[in-house]
Amino acid sequence: MTADNSPSITKSDRYDIVIAGGGMVGVSLACALAKVDVDKKLSILLVDNFPVQRLGSNDASQGPTYHPSFDARSTALSQASIDIYESLGILPELLKHASPIRQVHVSEHGHAGSTLLDASEQQGARCTKEQVESFGYVIENQWLGAVLLDHLIALPTVEFLTSARVCNITPKQAGVSVDVVDEGVGESVAESTTVDASLLIVADGAKSSLRDSLGITSSVTHYDQRAVIANVQTQLPHNGQAFERFVDDGAVAFLPLIDLPDSKNRSALIWTMPKCKDGDKDKAQVDDQAFITAVQQAFGYRLGEIQRIGKRQSYPLALSVADEVVRNHIVIMGNAAHSLHPVAAQGFNLSLRDVAVLVERISEAMQKDEDISALALLERYAESQLKDQDLTIGFSHHLIKLFGQQAFPVQAGRSLGLLALDLLRPAKKQFSDRASGIAGRRSLQ
Repeated sequence: MTADNSPSITKSDRYDIVIAGGGMVGVSLACALAKVDVDKKLSILLVDNFPVQRLGSNDASQGPTYHPSFDARSTALSQASIDIYESLGILPELLKHASPIRQVHVSEHGHAGSTLLDASEQQGARCTKEQVESFGYVIENQWLGAVLLDHLIALPTVEFLTSARVCNITPKQAGVSVDVVDEGVGESVAESTTVDASLLIVADGAKSSLRDSLGITSSVTHYDQRAVIANVQTQLPHNGQAFERFVDDGAVAFLPLIDLPDSKNRSALIWTMPKCKDGDKDKAQVDDQAFITAVQQAFGYRLGEIQRIGKRQSYPLALSVADEVVRNHIVIMGNAAHSLHPVAAQGFNLSLRDVAVLVERISEAMQKDEDISALALLERYAESQLKDQDLTIGFSHHLIKLFGQQAFPVQAGRSLGLLALDLLRPAKKQFSDRASGIAGRRSLQ
């Protein structure tokens, strides 16, 4: 209840789980927790400070709405993430507007070494005879979010509160209490209510105010780089092929996107480059034609000429890893737990695997009628994910370090390494399994 006994902004003053952060990780977690198959369903409160304009429809025949846009941001979902969304029952809807990644071409500008990873050569983790059709899919965030939200609002055990935030975490014997503040647009005075929860999930982003309020620090490695992101249209079709090309001062990635009625041969460009120093000309801020010329020079003509460039966005890059991810009745997840360099598209997929493992641990506890927020259970979750997190973080971090060195012996070794990777099938499979998330694959079935 609120302090002045006004009606609570939430439907209850106690929940089994409160999730602070309604981004893709938080919503995916809420959907997965609601699917836990036990006699007693979990009561879940999902709180996000973003004002969601459309939460879907209870009319199942309507479904989520897709507004195609040339400039839409995208996410690369690994095969492991695809498995997770399949177990939630939303994969067919997701794949309506997703492009498969059938091949990945890795190369280095100015050097002969390269490798081509082909999904048809990789074997699935569940059955050694099963051939996977793709390494994963590239899906526009607008569509991914619409499908997740449409699924979420049909779940009777999940309450979703938008334009609100969680603050003032207070430990209690059987959980935590938090203040939920409604910051609805146009309100002159924010309304607040206090709720209790057995378990609090902190998933409010890389600059998590809740993580900071708990006194949990993060180890941060600054790469002195930024990522410039835009969609491009090319002369030739990508045919489901993604490209990762390392250049002298960063990397250029092209990820395949679906065609739009007015735009064919689309790819998502992710160009990591050094931060612009004072006094230097910013090559990310030049006009479209000059930028296209710069991208073309770095990437080459594997997809022919670049014909169109969309709106560009830029943000600084760093590796951030929380020094703690669990406390009694509290779990840190998503970018609040680990925020990675995008060079190998690993960050969100790692977070989804975290989701799958945590839900598995909670389901096991509920089946045994045990406390779902006990520190021993949460520590088992953290320990079980530690290897996956270390390998994934190390994979992307050391890839950046390796391709960031320009000494001739290192350059020669990289080229030989890429050539060897293309010739040695066991090494190639290990590399592609890590890149596609097959290693450590989880589902919620």
